[in-house]
Amino acid sequence: MAEDAAAAAEGTERRFADPSESTSSTWPDKNLVGMTAEEARQEINGVDPSLEVHVLPEDSMVTMDYVETRVRIFVDTDGKVASQPHNG
Repeated sequence: MAEDAAAAAEGTERRFADPSESTSSTWPDKNLVGMTAEEARQEINGVDPSLEVHVLPEDSMVTMDYVETRVRIFVDTDGKVASQPHNG
């Protein structure tokens, strides 16, 4: 947060990686948004089969604990990935 304030004061913008701009062909760099939940699960397990993958509706309530071996895939009403999955 302090970095955000410092960047704002200097007139610079803090930038984060945009998964839609990725050229990587594997997750976590590959953008999975728009895939079906099963396609995304296969993509993630193909990279690391030890990860525990959970598929949930995008408005689900979840715990805030961080579990490095867990990946949550949030899907929309059509069963498509709504936001880029990540560990935690």
